Amino acid sequence: MSARNLPAVGHQLAPLPLLLAGCLPLWAGTLLAMVSGYPLRPWVLLAGTLAVAVLVLAAGAARESFAPGAGRYPAWRLLGFPGSRLRGPGEALRPSYLRAYVCLGLAALMGVLLQFLGRTGNLTLPLGALGVLGGYFSFAPPLAWHRRGLAEVAAGLCFGLLPVVTGFYLQSGYWVTEALFYGLPLTFAGFNLFLIYGFPGPQEETSMRYSLASRWGPVTGALIYTVVNILLILGLLALLFFPASPLPFRVAIWPVLLLAAINQELLKRRAYRQERRFRLLGRLSLTLQLALGGVFCLMLWQRL
Repeated sequence: MSARNLPAVGHQLAPLPLLLAGCLPLWAGTLLAMVSGYPLRPWVLLAGTLAVAVLVLAAGAARESFAPGAGRYPAWRLLGFPGSRLRGPGEALRPSYLRAYVCLGLAALMGVLLQFLGRTGNLTLPLGALGVLGGYFSFAPPLAWHRRGLAEVAAGLCFGLLPVVTGFYLQSGYWVTEALFYGLPLTFAGFNLFLIYGFPGPQEETSMRYSLASRWGPVTGALIYTVVNILLILGLLALLFFPASPLPFRVAIWPVLLLAAINQELLKRRAYRQERRFRLLGRLSLTLQLALGGVFCLMLWQRL
């Protein structure tokens, strides 16, 4: 995609909303484990949170390294992180490569500590590996999911079901089907968020058709968004009217449903044809992801 039409925010704080969007599902899974009767291990929660955070940052650094200007993802510009190693004759390793490798190294360290010192279970490292496959390799070769039209699916799982299941597993060593009630709506919201990030600009003409919206066009992209948004709304209604157990503060789901309806109305009015309205849709989609994670954490907290 052409970088000139894509308004990426380039400063040190740009990744913070996505960091929070990745950590909230992990915390929801942790709270679900506590609700299920497993004791909280604070250092496991801290290490897991750090691992999720650095995996999100590694994905952002991979995007800057291997697909600069692709999509509307927030760009991480961390000053004072020079690249000094060499990738080839006379070619300095870019700071984004260094950030990616440092973040992946920290994630691997957290995984080893959790599995072998924290005894969190044999699937701890495989779950972390799935996070690397869906995050860093969304942009990095040889997988480069964004070139195959699969980055949205990978991102949805990494910002939804995967961290919820991981949060529960790290505290308990097991899984429960109730995690699906929280993980699937977050996955649907995450998919739509990154689908929006992959839309071409209203006036953009490009031959680099990597994302789903760029490959199939904005009209088909809007249809995909609509189908997934309906699945999200149905999942929230199921949680609202048929909860696995009594849920305090279920009324907080209604504002989230309203926000999903507002996003759908914006897309129905073809917001992707006007840059200002489309930026608003992107911000509201990110707000929906954050609100959903926050509401789930609040409801689970009140069940303790």
